[in-house]
Amino acid sequence: MIPKRVLTLVLLALLMLFSITACKSAPAESNAGTTKENAAGSSDTPENIDPVGKYQEPVTMTWAVQTAAASKLLDKDTWEDNRWSRLIKEQLNIDLKVAFSADSSTDAYKNKLNAIIASGDLPDVFKTQDVNVFLQLAQNGQLADLTDVFNKYASDSLKAYQERFADSFKGATIDGKLYAIPRMNDNFHQAPFLWIREDWLKNTNSQPPKTIEEMVALAKKFATGDPDGNGVNGDTYGLALNKDLIRQNHGSILGLVSAFSVPGRDESMFYRDENGKMTFAWIQPNMKEALSLLADMFNQGLIDKEFTSKNESALVEDITSGKIGMAYGSNWGTWYPYNNVYKKDGVITYPYAIPTKPGYDYKIGVESNAVGQMTMVSAKAKNPEAVIKILNLYDQTVNNSTKDDYDKYWSNEQYRLSPIYIDQPGEVYAADLLEALDKGSSDGLAPAAKPLYDYIVGFDNGSLAQDDNAFGTWGQMSKSGSLPWVLNKYIPENAMVQSILGIERPEAWLTNVSSLDTLTITTFTDIITGAKPVDHFDTFVQQWLKAGGQQTLDELEKMYPAK
Repeated sequence: MIPKRVLTLVLLALLMLFSITACKSAPAESNAGTTKENAAGSSDTPENIDPVGKYQEPVTMTWAVQTAAASKLLDKDTWEDNRWSRLIKEQLNIDLKVAFSADSSTDAYKNKLNAIIASGDLPDVFKTQDVNVFLQLAQNGQLADLTDVFNKYASDSLKAYQERFADSFKGATIDGKLYAIPRMNDNFHQAPFLWIREDWLKNTNSQPPKTIEEMVALAKKFATGDPDGNGVNGDTYGLALNKDLIRQNHGSILGLVSAFSVPGRDESMFYRDENGKMTFAWIQPNMKEALSLLADMFNQGLIDKEFTSKNESALVEDITSGKIGMAYGSNWGTWYPYNNVYKKDGVITYPYAIPTKPGYDYKIGVESNAVGQMTMVSAKAKNPEAVIKILNLYDQTVNNSTKDDYDKYWSNEQYRLSPIYIDQPGEVYAADLLEALDKGSSDGLAPAAKPLYDYIVGFDNGSLAQDDNAFGTWGQMSKSGSLPWVLNKYIPENAMVQSILGIERPEAWLTNVSSLDTLTITTFTDIITGAKPVDHFDTFVQQWLKAGGQQTLDELEKMYPAK
């Protein structure tokens, strides 16, 4: 038998030995910002977190890829293995896995996402432009609450965006909780323009139209004459129309109806009329005259008779092949599709302010700044903070680094390869760039704006004449670009009308918006093509009101009371 005194000493010795071994096995506190990030419920404080700190153990993130005609894969990159996936792995130890990919310029991505939502098997990171989808997912508890991880992991630069684009972040917030990273909007850039091929203007000895009547006359020259100079009259069209009509694509009717005091804007354009009453763009009485004009142009052959069966890709093919010389469209025309015309024929398609209608005050409709594309994280994601870390890395690499990094990771649509990015349109720098161009120096510009300045100057002096990024930026923000029309004409003339409809939406609208949207496009198409008389518009308005429209207007009156 061992004496008690000896036994006590042995036990004490063993206890000391175990204590020393445990201390040697514990991770050092200096690794708290990285090793603990792999564990749920981390107690890290903002003081010891590195916003772009590397995980000690690999983290896997699945994401949904939005492909589009504008997307570009360079240097043998793929969606699975590319410059961004490699950078994210190297810097953060995050492995990216593609959950699914689909074309977002058609309904393919939308339909695929809806199927995935129905299955309940959401990828860790995915995007939607549809605010109704965002609301549904948030209310069903399918989205991660990003409030704490954003506050904890976002860099100072990222938090500055939250302050600058407060309306956008408000739109991604429900009941005080952040459920998405929003597009950082200042929606003045959504305004429409009239894009015209410069060679067709010269070949027909014409000037850019300033009135609707002049636009129709020019469309007639383009459709009946020989604007392309191929020796054949009448093998071209005067004005392009997209089959979706009210979408913000090239060939929409948004710019045309704006001339008739209708601030058109897909299905979201609710606003107060001159009497302070809540109303909706597509039920305005002036739409009747605008549709009548389009029906007359269609009947004269100034518009392609087959436009109703052509999707976006088919329309772009007509533009690229030189069948169409004029179309209403958005500010990014020199990025797509008119970059194709420039590459093929060396011809610039210029943006002009929309032609106006005498006797009418033109009105330009844009969405609320609270609305835009949302990047969301599944509630089942194991590491929601990883999304914020990637966002920090993106901001550091693209917006606050070198021109080489900017060119490699942003230019040529390469930013799309990152599962999440600062979806802040470069257009927000338009006014700053115009001032810089006037003084001939980029001094004082934000880091992200300086490459845009270089692109504009390079295209103007010819050194970057063949650079896609230079042509695209020049067409937006040079003195000959689209956005100066907004800054120097649309805004000063009080033409801009921002939709009242923010993130909060009536149940009647959420329930009926899809069918009402289809009703609108179908009715307008029937009137333009002559399948229905122009007076059918009155029937349409009554149908729209009865099918949930009036209830929506009534609920919006309460939801967004007049100030």
